[in-house]
Amino acid sequence: MLNLFSELEIINEDKILVSSNILPILIKNKKKSLKKIANDIIDELLEKVGKNGNIIIPTYNWDFCKGKKFDHHNTLSSSGALGNIALKRDDFLRSKNPIYSFAVAGRNKIEISELNHISSFGLDSPFGYLIKNNGKNLFINLDYKLGFTYCHVAEETVGVSYRYQKKFKGSYIDKTGNNSLKEFSMYVRDLDSGVKKTLIHKDLDNILLKYNGLKRIKNDLISLDLVNIKTAYEIMVNDLKGEKKIIYTEKNE
Repeated sequence: MLNLFSELEIINEDKILVSSNILPILIKNKKKSLKKIANDIIDELLEKVGKNGNIIIPTYNWDFCKGKKFDHHNTLSSSGALGNIALKRDDFLRSKNPIYSFAVAGRNKIEISELNHISSFGLDSPFGYLIKNNGKNLFINLDYKLGFTYCHVAEETVGVSYRYQKKFKGSYIDKTGNNSLKEFSMYVRDLDSGVKKTLIHKDLDNILLKYNGLKRIKNDLISLDLVNIKTAYEIMVNDLKGEKKIIYTEKNE
């Protein structure tokens, strides 16, 4: 075991969404393979949340948006090595959305993986499940502000002017091997809006710390951000409805 999370306030029954960059850990543990390190990380986190918790790892793939077939068992994650390792494990199930799927382990893995949702960022998705069930987003060697997908969930909830719901239709092979034509959607950026991307302002750090919504640990081996998802989501929704200082956009030049 790498013993990376001993200082982290993760408790039994926690539902943890894991966003990671494990390359720095691999560099510092040259005698261990990527597979070994990834499995050690997963095993440590599963031990932390206990039999009543959940570990949820992104297995996003955007090829469906390009007209390519999605295969529940064989389409790889494009969002990091940890997700692909999780997909090969027997204790994980994959959720259904072909664009924003997740590998899920733990007590509620069947419930989460069986969620039927058309919109990638909808509140009926695993994203919404984590909001409703007090989930936390753990960032390993990543500043949460650079990869907190919940800013897009908040944008969809509010209905911002620079994004819209775009439908994608394609070949979908489900977990039973059945192949059918299915349609899903994603709240995408309007290319005519002049918006280049959505950004999260650094001031969110202090706001989250004020409301006990962010824990940070940094040492020689690893940096960790643990974000309370519901707290952060509500702050972002309120900001988007008002001043738009925390969630803001960068314009095309």
